[in-house]
Amino acid sequence: MRKCYHTIGVLTALFVLLTLPAGAQDRQPVMSMDVTGQAVMSVAPNQAIITFTVETADAKAASAVKKNAQLADGVIRALKQKAEQDITLSTSGFHIQPVHERDKKTDASSSGFIPKAYRVSNSIVVKTGRIERIGELIDAAVAAGATRIGSLSFSRSDSDELQRQAAAMALANAIENAKVLAKAAGLNLKGITYIQFVPNMMQPGGMELALAEGEAVTPILPGQINVESYVNLTYEIAW
Repeated sequence: MRKCYHTIGVLTALFVLLTLPAGAQDRQPVMSMDVTGQAVMSVAPNQAIITFTVETADAKAASAVKKNAQLADGVIRALKQKAEQDITLSTSGFHIQPVHERDKKTDASSSGFIPKAYRVSNSIVVKTGRIERIGELIDAAVAAGATRIGSLSFSRSDSDELQRQAAAMALANAIENAKVLAKAAGLNLKGITYIQFVPNMMQPGGMELALAEGEAVTPILPGQINVESYVNLTYEIAW
């Protein structure tokens, strides 16, 4: 009986194989080609972001905070006046840090420390479209009490639109690359089966800063911003 069942099972499997659609085993795999397109646009920035820091110190924390508040308020007023209201201000950080020294009353071998003073820092982020007056803003902030410039960067307010323009250019570049490669290889392009857009962050170009001396304004040269985009394509091809 077991041999009979086994024979029936084999015959059933053969029947299934024989009833498969004609040419199913002769089906050819789809041939494809991957290409990448790139585009780089260089544009002038139309806005800047600067971080100014006001630092103060005093034996008492309250006094250090009070001094810092007065200086920071003066810096904010000076920036608003110089930028003529075309400016956005925000606080990126506020810190109170004790400055310690070894306690002379303790044993020399111990590690006891006591606060000697308190250092307060207030960081103010400035965003403005007055590119041509960046040097004047820096000079005004320093004169009003800013003790450190944490960062200075340039950008574009229409970055999304620029990325779309760069993407269209990268797509055109990828299509042209595919045509050149297909012709060189003796292939025919049948159609695009896959598109991948790879945007890149804007890369600031060269930027130079020099502190002013005397009555001169601090010169700032923002340079150019590079907008890069990449597009990956997959083409179905045939001989």
